[in-house]
Amino acid sequence: MTRIVEAGSRRNMLKAAALLPVVAAGAARAQAAPPSDLLVFARDTREPDLVLPLWPEGKMPGGPIPAMTERVDDQTDNAGLRYRVAEHVTRPTLSFFAPTANPTGASVLILPGGGYSRVGIDREGYETARWFNAQGIAAFVLRYRLPADRWGGGALVALQDAQRAMRLIRAGGRWSVDPKRVTVLGGSAGGHLAISLCVKVYDRTYPVIDAADRLLTRPDGAILLYPVVSMGAGAHTGSKLALLGPDASAADAAAWSFDQRLPGITPPIFLAHAVHDRVVPVDHALALFGAVRGSGGAVDMHLFEDGAHGLGLRGDPAWPMSDWPNLARRWQVRNGLA
Repeated sequence: MTRIVEAGSRRNMLKAAALLPVVAAGAARAQAAPPSDLLVFARDTREPDLVLPLWPEGKMPGGPIPAMTERVDDQTDNAGLRYRVAEHVTRPTLSFFAPTANPTGASVLILPGGGYSRVGIDREGYETARWFNAQGIAAFVLRYRLPADRWGGGALVALQDAQRAMRLIRAGGRWSVDPKRVTVLGGSAGGHLAISLCVKVYDRTYPVIDAADRLLTRPDGAILLYPVVSMGAGAHTGSKLALLGPDASAADAAAWSFDQRLPGITPPIFLAHAVHDRVVPVDHALALFGAVRGSGGAVDMHLFEDGAHGLGLRGDPAWPMSDWPNLARRWQVRNGLA
């Protein structure tokens, strides 16, 4: 089932309302905060309850490790909000945020963006985790390795980390979650990584290390925010260069593009994008929508006239796009993922 919402004019909103009675019904069931309240989670200083190394010592695939030093660029944005970004990640980690009220058993794996050359920590990461926690959902933020650093494993290293993270979440141990209600959320290049996790479900990207590596990597749903989709024509130049290098072949680009017909294995998808996104064109979202539809998959696509790339929870409250967490929440409820 496919639903499209285009926000930005009264006429389009009325058309969308006629198309989406089920979303209106779902709103009554969802616990939601108005967009102006979302900044509460950005201002919060709560750090993860637990930070785990992703791989056992000496077992990390994708080597050799490039000669570099991992660092965190710790800045403050114009609104006074903390904006940390990790660079040259050599020890990928999974940060766990326990639900703060009424745990539901559902969980989300968050893959922040950064063009495959950096990976966000606060915006799209910890802030979003805190919001999900308030809805009773356990949240995990992945600090993944970056293909731009030219690992021996090339483009695969980020996907290796994402697959391992999904398996560890389902394996449990230090947390208790329903292994059949794990959503992945990704923004920008993190959205591309999330799509890769949804599509390359049969790709064994590393040898089995332990019992967790026998668990499924396919998410049960995907929330994609302004995602990079294609590495071919119209690719986001920075992400393509970081992922595939300067001499990528057409075959390499095709292997990491999701704008053509996809295998019919993708989970339900929630897709949000601003029409005037100046970083990743809205054509990426439109192409993914067509590809999922062509495979018979389920996708809710929300297009917004006003918005910004990488807004996370920090969007202008006047923009309908800033309400994406509440829209995603309703989608999760409807799909049994909350």
